[in-house]
Amino acid sequence: MSSRKQAVYGANAVRVLRAVLAGLVAAAFIALVVLMAAVVTASAFIIAGVAALGAGAFWLYRKIRGGRSDRDREPRILVARRGPHGWTVEGDNRPNEA
Repeated sequence: MSSRKQAVYGANAVRVLRAVLAGLVAAAFIALVVLMAAVVTASAFIIAGVAALGAGAFWLYRKIRGGRSDRDREPRILVARRGPHGWTVEGDNRPNEA
């Protein structure tokens, strides 16, 4: 083989090797981006799960301990009216309700 043909074949081999390496680097970069997206998504799911558990625990705590809102502290007034068959209680009215 002449030296000219060897030079051409050698240059082609280097180009092919460069193309293969560039493809591998691109594939590795894409794989890294996909992996990072999966990690961020998993982290978001974990945070959402912990928040949901915390909200459930707080709801259960409030359910067991009972509410302490201002509306519960107000006295309840039962409204009794005279009906056709005697006195009846229609419900409760709370003072200062808008």
